[in-house]
Amino acid sequence: MNNKEQRITESLTGLQKAAAPEFFYTRLLGRMQNEMEPKRKPFVLLRPAFVTAALFAVLIINVFSIMQFDKTPQPKSPVQSGKPATLESFAEAYNLNTESVYE
Repeated sequence: MNNKEQRITESLTGLQKAAAPEFFYTRLLGRMQNEMEPKRKPFVLLRPAFVTAALFAVLIINVFSIMQFDKTPQPKSPVQSGKPATLESFAEAYNLNTESVYE
């Protein structure tokens, strides 16, 4: 038994106190404080009800604009069979005139 006890005491002589990595406690305290803070609610614009309402409004605006686009009068064909095609007639045929869309 003496030999066994001596081996055990010799193995204990090289032991050192365990050390934590640098800034371990600071990081640990920071994580614990973050978990204790109440969670923030998502921004109002990200809530599903608001997103659904916004998408519905965009859909309504698109449908309305398509309906109004169909009501606009279609221009008559500017090229007549007896006249040669000119740059002005080409611009008028493809609606490339300098007129504003909002007039």
